[in-house]
Amino acid sequence: MGKGVALLGLILIIVGLLPIIATFLVGIVDLSMILTYFNQGIYSINLAGYLFTEVMLALLGVGVLLLIIGAVK
Repeated sequence: MGKGVALLGLILIIVGLLPIIATFLVGIVDLSMILTYFNQGIYSINLAGYLFTEVMLALLGVGVLLLIIGAVK
């Protein structure tokens, strides 16, 4: 069970960072339709030159928590 929770946390972290990863994959994959769902216009913060929205921050936070919980169990 712990490995599954850790894997789910890792997947959530990757999905949370998808808009940042998409900037490097511009010529390979077009993710413009998916990336509009990440910015709901409620809250955003500029960290290290990247715009983190509320959906990205929630996915990253839950992903890190699940990764830690899965690694401990």
